[in-house]
Amino acid sequence: MAEKKAEAKPKAEVKPEAEAPAAAEAGPKRKKINSLTLAEIEDRLAECQEKQGGLASKYARQLQARKKVLGS
Repeated sequence: MAEKKAEAKPKAEVKPEAEAPAAAEAGPKRKKINSLTLAEIEDRLAECQEKQGGLASKYARQLQARKKVLGS
């Protein structure tokens, strides 16, 4: 029987994690709607109004629903 030689596959290059510490310092990018405070929700609604030109998006409607729950 002929023995097959084990082919050495090149390993994927490991990139230095120069961006990871910077991202860790900034904190999480997103925060769930249920964990936002009333002030944060109002800020996000204002941002939606400015960027999207209205509050018709699903995200804006969910924010409004959460604001209503927190407000009562």
